[in-house]
Amino acid sequence: MVTLAGDPEREADLAPRLATEPSLDLYLRCVDRVELLAAMRSGAIDAIIAVGAPSWFDDAAAAEAARAGLRVVGVADNSLETRALENRGASVLDARSSVGQIVDACRSARPITPAAPSETTGSRSGRVIAVWGPKGAPGRTTIAIELAYALAGTADPTVLIDADPYGGDALQLLGVVEELPTILWAAAAAASDDGRRDLVANLRRVGGHGLLLVPGLPRADLWPEVGHYGYAELIKLLAAEARFVVLDIGFCLEDQSSLGGPGGRNTLALAALERADSVIAICRADVVGVKNFIWSFESLRELVDDDRISIVLNRVHGGEGREIDELLSRHTGLRSSVVFPDLPLDCRKAVEQGEALQEVRPSSDICTRTRLLAERLGGKVRPRGLLARLAGRS
Repeated sequence: MVTLAGDPEREADLAPRLATEPSLDLYLRCVDRVELLAAMRSGAIDAIIAVGAPSWFDDAAAAEAARAGLRVVGVADNSLETRALENRGASVLDARSSVGQIVDACRSARPITPAAPSETTGSRSGRVIAVWGPKGAPGRTTIAIELAYALAGTADPTVLIDADPYGGDALQLLGVVEELPTILWAAAAAASDDGRRDLVANLRRVGGHGLLLVPGLPRADLWPEVGHYGYAELIKLLAAEARFVVLDIGFCLEDQSSLGGPGGRNTLALAALERADSVIAICRADVVGVKNFIWSFESLRELVDDDRISIVLNRVHGGEGREIDELLSRHTGLRSSVVFPDLPLDCRKAVEQGEALQEVRPSSDICTRTRLLAERLGGKVRPRGLLARLAGRS
């Protein structure tokens, strides 16, 4: 059998005790989807013991386990984990169960038959786009807002999720002063059969294009309260309901499992990257910004394939874009897809009015480049004047 580290701390406690059980052979302790698939395809295992509910043990992995005739036993600590594991066809035990009870469950369980996916989340039609950048204020939130706003003008619904646990500001930048249900509420609702039914209907629309907004944490220290399972289900649910889902994620990609929960404080970023169809990697075009980007880019690359990454240069002065692009190409092997000019007065005007720049000054070159980026991500953007058409040919 293999164990799945849905909860790394609990798995680290249980696995050594399982390994001493004479009737079991611990083949592998899986910490990600790749290891699980390799174990299942080896033909060397009979059972899977999921300690917690790892997001990467999804419908596809459960279906492969069913085809291989494997038994799956889950060890759950709460109702959310129990529901997630049961939806994958697992026989679920309480986290306080003894090793003997787990062994008995492995013997008595039948090969799994995963539950049929729900009508809401069974088909993924929307495109998930994660906007990332290293430390040093490269412009993640500004570009995430402008991109989501541009995409909202091409497809309804489009959703922006402020998923930066280090201090998301999308709510303030869009001038929303009233209290709205945040990502805490949305993740909890997505994990609940009752809450998920009306989740999309309860989201606030902002801006002239009707962008749906999931605000960030009201306080950065609340990040442990965003459930990993609920957050993963939130992305899945919104991707099934919306044409585009844009996530403004945190800069840090280090796995901090030892500090609480799968991935620790960076769970939101790691889960978003795992599910993203496209990742916008933002490099601020100055000496410090380029250095931070190059140093951090390999961490991103360990999590995301190159074909899903689009590098964006931000706050470029004059004709420096080509030189910086050549520098990035030498260090990363990739070139930027869109170059955003440094127009601080335009951005300041948008902040002061609490609106997207595309509402305050749609003729800004930043807006032109944003529409170009949106088009390259699948949005059907209407050309706006000669400059926009010329930008589309660059």
